[in-house]
Amino acid sequence: MSTNTIYYNMMKCLFCERGLTVNHKKREVKLYNVLFPFWMLLLFPQLWLIVLPGNFIIDSIVLILSMIVLKIADKKQWYKRHILKIYLFGMISDLIGAGYMLLLMTVFEVGQMGDELYLTLPALIISSALIFILNYLVTFKKADKLLRLKFSLTFAIVTAPYTFLVPSSWLYG
Repeated sequence: MSTNTIYYNMMKCLFCERGLTVNHKKREVKLYNVLFPFWMLLLFPQLWLIVLPGNFIIDSIVLILSMIVLKIADKKQWYKRHILKIYLFGMISDLIGAGYMLLLMTVFEVGQMGDELYLTLPALIISSALIFILNYLVTFKKADKLLRLKFSLTFAIVTAPYTFLVPSSWLYG
């Protein structure tokens, strides 16, 4: 199958209801769009211009509100010291969770639409756990343990990729 055919089939998968059908040794496998934003970002790179600042704004709002609630003294310095790590670890964690779902769907042929709870919930938990672990061990490592715990839990819960739970079947019928 040529690169153009694969690209055409991926585009067809995005914009039609029946998804991409792959005949793999006489066994039909339908690959519906597992991760709508993920595929859209791959096929339309200009959407990164919306997604990246959007995630940064959300992380900034959560950090600012957390600093207010937890009564951090030097908010400006705290923000400058932590926001980039929080943002990057959040993006990495989301991509790992998305990769988990994609791996199960394509390699192990688990699920049909990519919106089964046994696919999306573990991916959400993996991403959220990674957000917590990376922020606890790296981002807030110089803060005291209770503050590290509070900030890391806040980001793990509030900024988890809940869009994984939106059924792709809503988009494809």
